[in-house]
Amino acid sequence: MRSLAAAAMLAASGAAQAVPVEADMYFQCTYPLIGQQPLTANIQTDMPESIGVGEATGAFTLSITATAEGNTWQGLSLVGATTIEGSAQADSTVSGNSLNLPLTIPLGIPVTDIAGVSGPFDLVATGDTPSLTFTESNVGMVDIFVEENMSLAMIARKADGTYVDFGSAWHDPNNPEVFLVDCVMDQARMNDNGVTNLLHSFEVETVAVEQNIDVDMDELDFGQVQGGLTEMQTVTISNTGGQPLGINGVSIAGTDASAFMQTNDCTTLAQGESCTVDVTFMPTGEGARSANLVIESDDPDSPSVEVAMSGQSVLAPEPAMTVDPESVSFGSVTVGTSKDSSVTIGNEGTAALTITNVSVGGADSSEFIQSNNCVNVAPDATCTVSLTFTPAGEGARSATLNIQSNDTASPNLDIAMTGTGISNSQQGVEMTYGLSGSTHIKKAYGDVSLSGTIDALLDLASGDFTADLALDPSSGSFRILYGWKLVTADADIEFEPVGETTGNIGAGNVLTAETQMYIKLPKVKMKIFGWALPVGGGDECRTSEPVSIQLASPEGESFDPLGAGGNLIGTYDLPGLENCGGLTDLLNVFMAGSGNTIELSLDPQL
Repeated sequence: MRSLAAAAMLAASGAAQAVPVEADMYFQCTYPLIGQQPLTANIQTDMPESIGVGEATGAFTLSITATAEGNTWQGLSLVGATTIEGSAQADSTVSGNSLNLPLTIPLGIPVTDIAGVSGPFDLVATGDTPSLTFTESNVGMVDIFVEENMSLAMIARKADGTYVDFGSAWHDPNNPEVFLVDCVMDQARMNDNGVTNLLHSFEVETVAVEQNIDVDMDELDFGQVQGGLTEMQTVTISNTGGQPLGINGVSIAGTDASAFMQTNDCTTLAQGESCTVDVTFMPTGEGARSANLVIESDDPDSPSVEVAMSGQSVLAPEPAMTVDPESVSFGSVTVGTSKDSSVTIGNEGTAALTITNVSVGGADSSEFIQSNNCVNVAPDATCTVSLTFTPAGEGARSATLNIQSNDTASPNLDIAMTGTGISNSQQGVEMTYGLSGSTHIKKAYGDVSLSGTIDALLDLASGDFTADLALDPSSGSFRILYGWKLVTADADIEFEPVGETTGNIGAGNVLTAETQMYIKLPKVKMKIFGWALPVGGGDECRTSEPVSIQLASPEGESFDPLGAGGNLIGTYDLPGLENCGGLTDLLNVFMAGSGNTIELSLDPQL
């Protein structure tokens, strides 16, 4: 029964035209007590008439109905069996040019009710075939033959669920419940019914598949490199097509081509092969450098592929201090308690950043405390300044965190710190919510995923709340009308809250809220003709005024502030951008406007 499954694996090929196949095969099986009894296996599946070289057949589910005939039912009834289950295993052969492949495919037989059966009964076996792929040497006719021997591993159970014990000679020593049945093809019945063990024939055909170039990088950014030094990156070229791919040339073109050098081992790539191009950035002087790695091949669809390359040449190693966040709001804190936050100091430069002093100043400096582990910060490394706000009384408080370093461009950085002291008599409950959702920018046809946290102080008596909103940096893809066509732009996006988020949970637990923030675009690029072109962004690129967003519970929904949380939706206008470089007007064409939507889900972090 199971041996016939081998042919069905060929039907999974998406490129082959499948035809229905149904056949009966005849066996004699030797059982405990009753000896040899006939069994007929009916196979139903779809098989291809032809399949191409290199086309994987994939897995395919085969269904075989085995009819147990003769006195099989009497033997099982005699021992009180009410159900039978198990598996079948047999051999088959796929035979053709340079091909003589034996296959074994396991088939499962589910629990079958045989209580009250008084004659032939059916067992349905199913299983998944392995996948096959044929080569050029197999081109021609391929036959599927069913071998003569088959074995069954079965479990017969009584009405109380215990298995039938036929004696140790019949059972699998590794699994006492299983009794083993050997079957052999009944050649006399095969002849009487005019069938042979050839189940199906099909043809393996040569399929012409074009060569296809695949380049693993579309952009190389070497970052800052000191003039006179070098930095290397590697590009991998692969052939994902079916014919050999000829690499006709690899070169560097563009304004600063002399600042880049390439070496490669690329000639002709067979199917699945790859080669590498080592690109070295070797700048001189100071300033931005850019060029393109140009790869020429005989790919009929993409004969020329370009990889944009960029780097910054610097005269000498210098530190460059960054801070995140650029301001800290502690929100509302009950007098007599404390709230913690932190600032991360980073070094985006090429030399070690030395932190010479960290201090707190300002009118309410005694209520803000800092501690840090910042001394020497290596390039691309960070350190942390821990902050604690402990209000001494009610009302707004402010101070300044001052950081001094050897960054020649910005040796002193001030970070504003604010917080509000509130009294215990305000009956406030402090809650933290995880935030997830997205916003849709209407004019840009783009969506931006949102995540972050909200620290809220809820007045249970009035339902009013104030909250500190912190949104994680995100990114999005947008469509820009560039010349006469729409192109895709990728933007990094950051959010800078302005003040506190305020709102109310009113009748029916309907939540309304208002929040304001600047939206910043530190990096925007679009791809045209294979070139990744910067079109704006920068540290000061942001909306010209804060974005005001009104949020509310969706109609028919409520917000559970101390339990399950809930959802919020809203619409907002996106102001124009400023300080985004020479293409600011272009960015505003696809960003600024009304009708933008936002959907959020708040999850209490209890």
